Amino acid sequence: NFHGSQPENIIDEMELLQKNIVDESEELPWESINPILRVRGPVASGYGRGGKKLGVPTANLPASLFQSALEEVQTGVYFGWAVIEQQQQRSQFKKGRNMPLKAVVNVGYSPTFEGKENKEKIVEAHLITDASPMDTSVVLLNNNDDGGGDDGEVAESSISSSSSPSSSSFSLDGDAYTGEIEGDFYNETMRLQLIGFLRPEQKFDSFPELIAQIHRDIGTASFALGSMPFVFSKEDEFISGCSGEDG
Repeated sequence: NFHGSQPENIIDEMELLQKNIVDESEELPWESINPILRVRGPVASGYGRGGKKLGVPTANLPASLFQSALEEVQTGVYFGWAVIEQQQQRSQFKKGRNMPLKAVVNVGYSPTFEGKENKEKIVEAHLITDASPMDTSVVLLNNNDDGGGDDGEVAESSISSSSSPSSSSFSLDGDAYTGEIEGDFYNETMRLQLIGFLRPEQKFDSFPELIAQIHRDIGTASFALGSMPFVFSKEDEFISGCSGEDG
């Protein structure tokens, strides 16, 4: 299923908060999107490239479900909230199911793998956990430039690629789940709500440059989703109302 409608109140509140919190929005390494994009479908095995070559496992949604809807969607790297649905009894509950998960998502043709673009636009999501490699230096530079927070404290606690931005004073993560996601969840139903845009798709001159950019994408996405206004979007019914049942 593909949804491009904007949920009641969420977008208006996000845009108002964005204006109130940050006047220099053009300096942020992300931008909000309106309408938000919401997709739902069974996780496919995909190409397996994210986990094997990059150390960043991805969950792919079948391209056949969304081709017509994705035609007008700009290719690039997005971020938002995800849910892996589960309908089983509580005694069989798997970790990381039916709860909001941070996600960084590529929509497009993945042109950086040996010059072999996908024939169709695909949706590849990395679900961000405590084990995700991330580099938050880009967002921290922006915050330091704006004079927010304690520069020394932030630089020490969050600028390394292995630390989580949830430890910084800017984060409002709340009940976002960042622990282990049990199993590979192939064929399980996943919901994705994309609310922000990081950058267009691009080719890189070297494999290390690609990996470094992916780590920055993960760090920036995680930071943004733990901050206002994006942290509130997980309260949308599409994400918060998931109980493993069709809806």
